[in-house]
Amino acid sequence: MPKIIGDSLADHRELTRNRLFDALASLLAEQPFDSISMSQIATRAKVGRTAVYNHFPDKEVLLLEFMRRVTLQFSQRLEEAIAQLNDPLAQLRIYIRAHLEMTTRYHLNSTFNLRTQVSRENSTHLHDHATIISTRLLEILGRCMESGAIPKQNPHALIPLIHSCLAGNRLPANPQQREATIATVQTFILRGVGADIPITSSAQRPSSVENASEDGADDRETAGDTAYMRCPVSA
Repeated sequence: MPKIIGDSLADHRELTRNRLFDALASLLAEQPFDSISMSQIATRAKVGRTAVYNHFPDKEVLLLEFMRRVTLQFSQRLEEAIAQLNDPLAQLRIYIRAHLEMTTRYHLNSTFNLRTQVSRENSTHLHDHATIISTRLLEILGRCMESGAIPKQNPHALIPLIHSCLAGNRLPANPQQREATIATVQTFILRGVGADIPITSSAQRPSSVENASEDGADDRETAGDTAYMRCPVSA
């Protein structure tokens, strides 16, 4: 009889799934998805291999469920954050920050591309996840244009450009360097879409880059080689 985690079977199921998601996330930071086995996931999660199959029939289903959870959490936290802001440019800054911070939170390798990792049958589910993320950005860009914060332009054309700017960026472990990196990316994207804003002092500070290179080894070990490609689920 397997040991029950938590106070009930429902708790046990949820905690086990969380362990499996965390295990998959940490493994994705270390190696390509196609080289990860269910046995590795079970070992990293510290659960029996049979328990993995009780929740997910194969690693592709586990990956899709993991990305569904990432997408929903990203969307929910973004909505909560921007609901408190009336300034559409501030909302766009929050979107950019959320994207960058989710990189570190979920440990997705910079070469990770879901479209190449799942079967054609399951790739349609990814489009739904990507649409959730893109819709949030589309709404924010629309508000920016309506308010006159940025020039009127094709927002659908801006979305892949913005996500490409976010691709490959990872946040340093050092808090000061992290904030400087976020400020630099925010300023670059906002000015790129036409916002009339100054370059922030954090974005101007070359010392942040110099210090990052001096302490880079420590940051790499702490933060890991992680980044979102465009958005958590888009191709």
